[in-house]
Amino acid sequence: MVDFICNYFSDFTFIKACVLLGTLTGFLVMWFQIKQNILLWYCNIISATLLGIGFFSKEVYAYAFFQVYYVVTSIYGIYCWKKGAQNNNDAMPIVKMRFREWMISLSVIVVLSVLFTLVLKQTSSDLAVQDAVITAISAVATFLLTKKYLQYWCFWIAADLLYVTTIIYSGSEDLYMTLILYVSYIITSVIGLFEWSRKYKKQKGQE
Repeated sequence: MVDFICNYFSDFTFIKACVLLGTLTGFLVMWFQIKQNILLWYCNIISATLLGIGFFSKEVYAYAFFQVYYVVTSIYGIYCWKKGAQNNNDAMPIVKMRFREWMISLSVIVVLSVLFTLVLKQTSSDLAVQDAVITAISAVATFLLTKKYLQYWCFWIAADLLYVTTIIYSGSEDLYMTLILYVSYIITSVIGLFEWSRKYKKQKGQE
C-alpha cells in the first residue's frame, strides 16, 4: 500500500490531481446524501467537473460525458430540494418508488445502455459495454435522487459495484484512486439505505 501511494505521487500529473480532488469532494457528496443536506448538489458539481476531466483523458467516454449530465442534474436537484422544503415547511420528504416507477427506471436503463454501447463502439474505448451500463444506471439514479426516492440507493450500489470491477479490469493506474472513493460509495450507500429507511418510517409516523 505504501509503495502504491509513493509510486502514485511520484508522477503526479494534472489528470491525477483532478481525479484526487474529485475523489475527495466525492466523499463530501456521500456524507451530505446520507444527511439529506442540499450541499450534496453543490459538491456534486465540483466533483463531477474534476472527475469528468479524468475519465475523458482515459477514454472512459460515456462516464465522462455523464459528469456533464451530473452537473446539470445537480442544478435541477438544488431547485427540487429547495422547492420541496418550502412546500413541506421543513425538508423535502423521502418517498418510495411504486411499481410503475420501477418499470420506467429499469426500461430507461436498458434503452440508454443499448444506445450508449452503440455510440461507444465507434470510439477507441475497450470498455464500451461496461461504461455504457454504468453510465445508464448512474444517470437514472441521479434523477431519482432529485425526487428523493428511497430506493435510489439500490441503483447506486449496483452502479458502484460495476464501476469498481471495470476499473480493476481496465488496469488504468491514473483512475485507481477513484477505487477508494467507489468502494466507500458502496459501503456508505448501504448505510444510507438503512438511514433513509429509518427516517422514512419516522416521517410516516409523523403524518
